[in-house]
Amino acid sequence: MKKRLGIYIFDGAEVIDWAGPTGVFAVARRMDPELETFLVGDSLQPAVATGSLRVTPKYELDHNPAMDAFLIPGGIGTRAEMHNTRLLSFVKNLPESMLLVSVCTGSWIYGAAGLLDNIAATNRKNGDPNEPMVPIDRLALIAPKCRIDKHRVVDSGRIITGGGITSGIEVGFHLLRRFGYTPEFVDKVAYIMEYEKQWELMKDDIFFASV
Repeated sequence: MKKRLGIYIFDGAEVIDWAGPTGVFAVARRMDPELETFLVGDSLQPAVATGSLRVTPKYELDHNPAMDAFLIPGGIGTRAEMHNTRLLSFVKNLPESMLLVSVCTGSWIYGAAGLLDNIAATNRKNGDPNEPMVPIDRLALIAPKCRIDKHRVVDSGRIITGGGITSGIEVGFHLLRRFGYTPEFVDKVAYIMEYEKQWELMKDDIFFASV
């Protein structure tokens, strides 16, 4: 059975936030070609991610592609996307069976949509020199009913949030586990990526929160 991960792409999306989980799934797909990852945009127009990387989504929001999980990366562009009513409506109307995932400041979107009320979530814990507020503190303002947590990855059941910019790699590994793959399968993916030592350290930095 296919397992499909859709990743939202927008102007100012942090490259490694969405490229990290995409890379994990690309390696995993060598062992299971049923895995699929694709980009979803507000429209089919190319998005300019950080580093001036121009990428073209496969689908737009109106296509409502079949997905098992929908991931929103972070990046400077999340400041605008928090006010994208089409995106907020889209995530609020996704089926309950779909996993909602974020990396870094992507959790601001779910917070703005009211989806983090009374659940645990995380965000980036280290700020930029030019930012007036650390991103995880801003999440607390955006979603005052959210239970802020500082683990690398927080799994609250339907909603999974990753903390720092590079946490998308661990989020990708964790998603494989949520998709039903064995720990041995995930470890093999980490080994192929030469990420096995880091993954061994990060396995214990995943918090399973009760809703």
